[in-house]
Amino acid sequence: MISRILKATTLSMLACGLLAISPAPADAAGQAQYFRTDTPQFRASATLGKQMFEAYQCALCHATREGEPLTDDIIAPNLILAKHRLRPEWMLQWLIDPQSLQPGTKMPNFFSFNEDDDWNPIYSDGDAHEQYRIIVALRDYMMVLGTDFDFNE
Repeated sequence: MISRILKATTLSMLACGLLAISPAPADAAGQAQYFRTDTPQFRASATLGKQMFEAYQCALCHATREGEPLTDDIIAPNLILAKHRLRPEWMLQWLIDPQSLQPGTKMPNFFSFNEDDDWNPIYSDGDAHEQYRIIVALRDYMMVLGTDFDFNE
């Protein structure tokens, strides 16, 4: 059920142009780019993602600087590498339900789709559309993390 809702939401958002995924021209190195980061929609989404990244305190577990090693505290992968290593659609699935992709992972599930509870200190009204918007925003922020992306343009 959740999967159908998410697929329908994704298709709806793509149709409305809310997701910043689009075939973009290849960069100078010849790699395909999934995102156009020069749109107002992407900028707004990445800005929200940065706010949520800080609110969820992702950097408490994840490395977020170039070459940052894992330590006793930094136990999760370096998120600067995510844009180079992971497919954007997989990143969404991971954020939606990390346990479904890697049972036993220490990555918490911050989102409670179709549940009527207030367990989440950052997001509490259980609206799946708003939660999905936050998930997309987090992914968009990770796509520019560690770059010279200007959030104020």
